[in-house]
Amino acid sequence: MSEASVGPVSYQKEFAPFWRELAKHHLSFPYCASCDKFHWYPLKRCPFCLTEAIEWARISGDAQLYSWTIVHHRFDPDSGPDVPYIIALLEFPDAPGIRLVSNLLEVDAAELEVGMALVPSFKPRPGPTEAGTHPGLSFRPAIGR
Repeated sequence: MSEASVGPVSYQKEFAPFWRELAKHHLSFPYCASCDKFHWYPLKRCPFCLTEAIEWARISGDAQLYSWTIVHHRFDPDSGPDVPYIIALLEFPDAPGIRLVSNLLEVDAAELEVGMALVPSFKPRPGPTEAGTHPGLSFRPAIGR
């Protein structure tokens, strides 16, 4: 499988804490201090109890594979990542309720199974910043952990 750089980066202000933490090689998500729940997409109010008591909570980054698909065809034949590559839907044991889409590295599709333990891989990717890169996030199998 090839390594994919998936999608454009969103620099909308509600994502700023996510990207800031990612640049430090940490993963964090919005967390409601009132009802003790995580949520994803960043919102000004908790989608469960509607309070504004939202914090960004850092998690370990350890994930479990919920689902996946293998991309075999480029959306744009003239650009984009080499195919095939794996796009996964992940869950986080220490952030219940969060599911995040990312790509998987260093794994053959035949080895994938629901619940597979994964760890983050933080590698800068080309992007529209002064440094010419943006924080990257992919996941790989948690071998030996």
